[in-house]
Amino acid sequence: MKLPVVPFLTPPHEAISHGDWLLTTAGGDVALAKEVPHWDYQTTLELAAPVSVDRQAVTDACQLERTSGLAVVVMARSNHTNVERVAARLDLPMNDAFDLAVQIRLDGAELGGRLTLETLLVVTEPKPQSHLAPQRPGSIIWRRSTWTDLEGSGTQFPTDTMDFMTAGLDPNAGWQLKIDLSDPDARFMSATRLTLNSAHPSVVRMLGGVRDDGTEQLLRTLNWDITRQMVQVAIASDDVCQMDMDPDGTSVAAVLRNLLSRIWPTESTIVLRRWLEHDPGRIEVRLQHFSRLLK
Repeated sequence: MKLPVVPFLTPPHEAISHGDWLLTTAGGDVALAKEVPHWDYQTTLELAAPVSVDRQAVTDACQLERTSGLAVVVMARSNHTNVERVAARLDLPMNDAFDLAVQIRLDGAELGGRLTLETLLVVTEPKPQSHLAPQRPGSIIWRRSTWTDLEGSGTQFPTDTMDFMTAGLDPNAGWQLKIDLSDPDARFMSATRLTLNSAHPSVVRMLGGVRDDGTEQLLRTLNWDITRQMVQVAIASDDVCQMDMDPDGTSVAAVLRNLLSRIWPTESTIVLRRWLEHDPGRIEVRLQHFSRLLK
């Protein structure tokens, strides 16, 4: 592994302590493993880790005044979606030593594949005592990186791209989702497919890794629409509605049934069918909330 070389002093490793990341689950907090096999793109990851910083030792080693501004920053990066963002920032108080409980929430729609978490100690307001000290705000004086592979139906949601005009589809559309429930026991991966319009400028920007307000809203809209279509198919299917929830199920019917249980954990499929028939707005409002359609 290549270590970055910086043109200023950095603290000794013993001045900063970083505990293991813990994943919040229904059964309690568990250590974040190198693989999360049952994750899917509808799941929000909640993670926490203890971080301790000895301010006095850090500033002494870096030849900074003790009152220099310091912050712990966590960057989250997904190699499937190309999303990279600041997941947390905690400014350090002026205590000589301080323990932080770093907590982050990551939207499943932004994730997939390998998730890398990088914890940084950053000088936000440097007050250098020598020319060897960090001079500029944003100087990174310590870092630690960890990763996990998010596996399951979400990360491997079968996706391809196609020019919709060439295929005879509406060129102004952004995507098409197909769900085949003719065999409810078929694997979800083989029974579903999301096709993105490779000729639509907004989709091209998203696939190219551009991250701005437009592409972020597009990702939220895509997540909402896929969820909405899956829910409609699920509620309309007798095979899905008659199933019990099975968190380990990988069939198309099981994945759809599990989705209903995540969105409406206390409602039966009988109630959902009644709402869809007589009060569909109630379904739609919940979907907007669950999918975080609006920023």
